[in-house]
Amino acid sequence: MTRIVSKFGGSSVADATQFRKIKNILQGKPERKIVVVSAPGKRNPKEAKLTDLLYSVYDLAKKKLDLAEPWTLIKERYLEIVRELSLQSTIREELEALEKALLIKPNELSADFVVSRGEYLCAKIMAEFLGAKFIDAYPLIQFDSQYQITAQSYENIALALSDTDSLYVVPGFYGSDIRGELKTFTRGGSDITGGILANACDCLLYENWTDVSGLLMADPRIIQNALSINYVSYREIRELAYSGASVLHDESIYPCRAKNIPINIRNTNKPGDQGTTIGPTPEHTANIITGIAGRKDFSMLYIEKSMMNKEKGFGRKILTILEEHGVSYELSPCGIDSMNVVVDSKTLHDVETKVCAEIEHKMQPNKIKIFNNVALIATVGHGMVNQIGTAARLFNALAKEKINVRIIDQGSSEINIIVGVNERDFEKAITAIYNEFVG
Repeated sequence: MTRIVSKFGGSSVADATQFRKIKNILQGKPERKIVVVSAPGKRNPKEAKLTDLLYSVYDLAKKKLDLAEPWTLIKERYLEIVRELSLQSTIREELEALEKALLIKPNELSADFVVSRGEYLCAKIMAEFLGAKFIDAYPLIQFDSQYQITAQSYENIALALSDTDSLYVVPGFYGSDIRGELKTFTRGGSDITGGILANACDCLLYENWTDVSGLLMADPRIIQNALSINYVSYREIRELAYSGASVLHDESIYPCRAKNIPINIRNTNKPGDQGTTIGPTPEHTANIITGIAGRKDFSMLYIEKSMMNKEKGFGRKILTILEEHGVSYELSPCGIDSMNVVVDSKTLHDVETKVCAEIEHKMQPNKIKIFNNVALIATVGHGMVNQIGTAARLFNALAKEKINVRIIDQGSSEINIIVGVNERDFEKAITAIYNEFVG
């Protein structure tokens, strides 16, 4: 029987009621044999995330400060779930052992280990509740020195989860490095775990269960009643996720794409909704655009120098200076005598003076200036490739709203047009683009 990986995010495992919903979902389709869980999320907007509480506890323990308040919140969350599900669990003992270690030998614990206990304990409870086999992600999933999953990891996973009749529960978010130390992914990394398992086990489908019924064409906080996306390609979702659409971690897509495994984003609270399917590039699409996403907090470094185009290696040298100061760039549109480099504002802020001084010294530009408060907006869709006048429509829509476009970038694939605008025009620009193409 071909299996399905079902990953459940923090809101889906927030309390005992959510655990029961998951059990019903799994029973609804017997192919759902591999379950990945995050740490329990918020039950209400005022509540702290368990992951944040674990970071706080670790910080307090390292400083030899009182950690009773956040630790009590962590402990009660887990014990409440165990109690309401009437489980005979060892979670209390595991929590007591972790608390003792934090109090007595905090220097022997890493932040990654402590924070990973959020997913670990949740998976232990879920496995007992479902009568499933618990498989720890450590040391099963291993990263190399470049933070890539090793080939051996895929072989180990396939072997550990080889019984196709068994139900498995695996904690998301962490694995180990090549030295055997526990390491976490970036925030939202449980999505990545699900993608890795789907690839290793040659699964039919990777379901990502969350608290929304798939992706919307634009941020619902900006566009009320934004239309949903039924199907989006791997390439499109990578562009949208990178540009700010946050339903799915962008690094979770590659393992599935490598084997053409579809990803289905579903709603734990509305399991009847079909959600959004992510898969290979469709041969035909009815819509010109698939979605719009954007992010704020960028700065634009503007460099002007006469005969720049004749100076070999000019762009490389600018980017090298940024790299040496720990600043990566988002995009870099150029003119014949000018170059723009868009970077993250927070990263640039601490080294701005040094970067500018080094560019002045090494490159001797006629002009150098930094523009802050820039927002990037990506309009994505395979339907744009063969539609004449798509860019004209987009810029006309912005012009009608008197929105000044600071940056324009379109890749050779033609599935993505990025514009940079002032942050104060961010919401208005997204609204203008959405209304032009969707209405």
